[in-house]
Amino acid sequence: MATGPRRWLGVALVLAVLVGGGVATALATLGVSRVQREHAALLMDHNADAIQRAVANEASRYTETLADMTVAVGSQTQFNAIDFDTITSRLSRDRLPGASAVGFVVPAQAAEAPAVQRYWRARGADDLRLQTVGNATDHLFLIYSRALDHVTSATGRDLSQAPEPAAALRFARASGEVTASHPYVLLKDRALPNAYRQQSFLLAAPVTGAAGTPADGQFLGWMILSMRGGDFVEETLHAYAGELVKVTLSDLDGPSVTPFASTREPAPLLPDAGLRRERTVLVGEREWQISVQPTERLISNTDRRLPFATLAIGLLVTALAGILADSRRRALKRVADATAALRYDIERRKSVEARLLDREDELRHLAMHDALTSLPNRTLFHERLEESLGQPLAVFFIDLDGFKAVNDGLGHSAGDTLLIETAARLLQCARSGDTVARLGGDEFAVLAATPGAAVEAVAERIVSCLRAPFDIDGQPVTISCSVGVAVAAGDPGENAQRLVHAADEAMYAAKAAGKNRYTIAVKESTAGSRS
Repeated sequence: MATGPRRWLGVALVLAVLVGGGVATALATLGVSRVQREHAALLMDHNADAIQRAVANEASRYTETLADMTVAVGSQTQFNAIDFDTITSRLSRDRLPGASAVGFVVPAQAAEAPAVQRYWRARGADDLRLQTVGNATDHLFLIYSRALDHVTSATGRDLSQAPEPAAALRFARASGEVTASHPYVLLKDRALPNAYRQQSFLLAAPVTGAAGTPADGQFLGWMILSMRGGDFVEETLHAYAGELVKVTLSDLDGPSVTPFASTREPAPLLPDAGLRRERTVLVGEREWQISVQPTERLISNTDRRLPFATLAIGLLVTALAGILADSRRRALKRVADATAALRYDIERRKSVEARLLDREDELRHLAMHDALTSLPNRTLFHERLEESLGQPLAVFFIDLDGFKAVNDGLGHSAGDTLLIETAARLLQCARSGDTVARLGGDEFAVLAATPGAAVEAVAERIVSCLRAPFDIDGQPVTISCSVGVAVAAGDPGENAQRLVHAADEAMYAAKAAGKNRYTIAVKESTAGSRS
């Protein structure tokens, strides 16, 4: 009689286990899906923020590099092809990922083109041929160019034929800031097959003459840096995007969005629109949109077989509890792994930022030092003089006597060697706290914190050490120097520019008095001369 009730009790128990297992499986599946989505959302937020910082940091480094080059160009007394090659010599694709070329551009009207062509040919652009295109009133000619990839830019090209770079150049001049262009195909790429063309952009920075140069405050032209969008994305963002996401860069021009570059699609994209992320970043006065889309590999590590395993083991209540506990452990482990990955990404970003700071220091050193002698240039000398005002100091303005004869007679290589040796001797004459600078050509300067009684001793030492013969490639060469000295007692209101001007006038007085001597400028407009 008990067989029937026991059988129904067994059936009820089986049904209860099946129902309980089904409910537990459904809850476990929902829990796993929720963890998957939260984990994916966390990864997407992290990747989007890291990519936004990477684009912002790279764009900032490019604009700062361009700005430093404009300072270096504006500081030149007579900017020429040699100066351009020196200023841009350290640029490469390793330092500027995605960069295509760097150049110097000047404006000119069509009637001025022959005169502009002669002017820059005289400054080293020997094969320059200006190519006026269209009927525009103002043309924008590429004078100097250094290719950073395998496609060479033709100098003399008129950039006004493309509206995008022309608009960026004119806006940069009007605003005085580094400006990015709307995406376009580079002029030098338009001869390539369509499969090799990329949407690109151009960064432009206006160049004005530095204080103390003949072109003080005058607009000289633009330094430009052209970038290919696809190369920029692949070389800059590949380490951040990896195979988890696809990144698309777009230019925001008012309400319109113009995509111009994206990373490769390593795996099919997830259709979940809620996981997509968008960020914006300002690049050269233009706003870019960064779209980050997830791929299936973003959640490839999630155990997709868990619901089926849970359903099978759900027939046994005790086994079901064990499976749920194990699933929780694995979920926690994935969270821990994701946290460790985030920490690794943060450390890697810190390392990248440290390298960027080192590169910024190198570019500043390049902009503030003379390329030939490695001495501080005119800009850095004036900065240090401004900082030293308010304490006793002396400015020694030095001009070499007979340098032109050596340069013309033995050649420019010998002249460069003589300038390098002169710099070395002046460093020997100076003390550790003094500043020895090359102002341009054969003009040097020394800033010394020297009491009044020691000024003549320092000036005499400079004249004597440059009077001794130089060994230039085995040939003895003898020159002399004319030194002008201006002394500041540390009184309030002293002016750096007036001190340099007084030292310069005293140097011309020494040269007029027979050279090979020094002259000390006095506030009462009298001067003493010593040979």
